[in-house]
Amino acid sequence: MASLTAGRTAFTASSAFRPERRSVVVRAMATQLSQDELKKQAAWKAVDYVKSGMVVGLGTGSTAAFAVDRIGQLLKDGTLKDIIGAKSLGIPLATLDEQPKLDVAIDGADEVDPNLDVVKGRGGALLREKMVEKASAKFVCIVDDSKLVKGLGGSKLAMPVEIVQFCHK
Repeated sequence: MASLTAGRTAFTASSAFRPERRSVVVRAMATQLSQDELKKQAAWKAVDYVKSGMVVGLGTGSTAAFAVDRIGQLLKDGTLKDIIGAKSLGIPLATLDEQPKLDVAIDGADEVDPNLDVVKGRGGALLREKMVEKASAKFVCIVDDSKLVKGLGGSKLAMPVEIVQFCHK
């Protein structure tokens, strides 16, 4: 586990202990910042994994929105070039049919345990989120401390369940 600091906020970038994992969790930890500021700082740090020319999968949640905004800013100022991701911010948009392999995907999570297992999909996009993560060479998960749990289900909120029409009988 590597710790990075920026200002008064400490960032922890973790990769799972299992070698087959290609995921990274970036979380911001601070007590004097609002939850939105923590999300923003963690999201901006996650964007460090994005390089010019990459095909990037971008989440739709409130945390991922900060990463999308940052990528848009970096494209506008010329720091990044040729990124495929979010059209509204000047990032060319493609579907998974058009770009079935992603270099990196950035999204938030509903819960993260110490093993970096995550609960995703409470926002109603469970299948889509799983497809984007599977298509990606690296998955960067952005969370603030409110998403950390000792074990999955620890937040006592609803657990997303996927029901697909073709297997309902």
